[in-house]
Amino acid sequence: MTERSRSEFEPVKVGWLGACLDGEGGGYDRIHRMAFDEALEQGVLPRRVEHIIRAENGLPNGSAKNAIDGYRWLVEQGCVIIAGAYSSDNAIAVAPHANAAQVPLVSWCGTERYFGEYCFQLGNGDCGGDAALMAAWLQRQGHRRIAVLNEVSPNGEEYFRFFRQECRRLGLSVGAVETVPQQPKSLADNLRNLQRADCDALAYMGYGMLCAQGLMRPALEAIGWDPPRIMTTAFMFYLVGFQHFEGWVGIDQFCPANPRVEPFRLRFEQRHGAQPPMWPNAIPLLAYDTARVMVEALHRAPLLTGPGLKDGLERIRFLPSTTGGPRTHIACSPYDHKMFKGDWLLYGRVADGRLEFEGLFEPAPGTA
Repeated sequence: MTERSRSEFEPVKVGWLGACLDGEGGGYDRIHRMAFDEALEQGVLPRRVEHIIRAENGLPNGSAKNAIDGYRWLVEQGCVIIAGAYSSDNAIAVAPHANAAQVPLVSWCGTERYFGEYCFQLGNGDCGGDAALMAAWLQRQGHRRIAVLNEVSPNGEEYFRFFRQECRRLGLSVGAVETVPQQPKSLADNLRNLQRADCDALAYMGYGMLCAQGLMRPALEAIGWDPPRIMTTAFMFYLVGFQHFEGWVGIDQFCPANPRVEPFRLRFEQRHGAQPPMWPNAIPLLAYDTARVMVEALHRAPLLTGPGLKDGLERIRFLPSTTGGPRTHIACSPYDHKMFKGDWLLYGRVADGRLEFEGLFEPAPGTA
């Protein structure tokens, strides 16, 4: 009896919850499909895949219910693995439903409050990790007294809790704190209060909307303040416009020294006649690695069901990553669902309207 072609089998359904950032057929959708197409060409996938896409419309602009309903809808369509609920607020809301439905959810969130047997993280940052890198950078730059702009957001308090801890460890002091909502009445006044504290540098702990919506730069310019400054992976909202992040150092995941970055760009351009969306930035790389992780889970799964895909994810070891520094790899295990390993968080800077590589993490003196 001749072996059946993989094309004769019913496609496996994979779900994208809010993951197609520019719509079906857009740049990120093309990135996802490229990863799956490459796996088919290489004979890695056990059979063809059907991509099921659902808009999230979750928090903060929509609702947690929309995100939950979107995940449930994808499960009802027969998806055996789902990527999405990318922000921490939506991931926290969807996590219990993923654990109950037993269909793995791969999220980019950075919170420690997202967890469970079916919750997997390819972090677009990490609340504790961001804080550690920020404190180490400040210490290496010789800044000792730090002004903190702490945003009331799902991750704001978590960032600051870790940051205070790291400052204590490294001998830094928090000289002033201003706590602001995501839409402050007068950001310039808040920043002026910090300016008066005469600190060495400014650290921003928040989700990033203050910068992405064009509020931060005019407020700093209005009070004539240009301090050394660093922010969390909110920095990666630079993809909406580098001009909003002028002068900032931030935690990033785009490393031009990663040997897989340029080949990824070339392959995408060869297939689609254009560079990846808003290139250069880390998000296309993260989208590509997310799809690759789903491919590897399908390849390793003992059974093409939700529990089978969970097993498949937990069997991934030392998968070279396109996201992060040269030695970043992806791995998982039954009790470790934070999948990026190595130098996956690093530093970027925006200067003269362009993204620059600021460097990889280096331990602060006295901690190595």
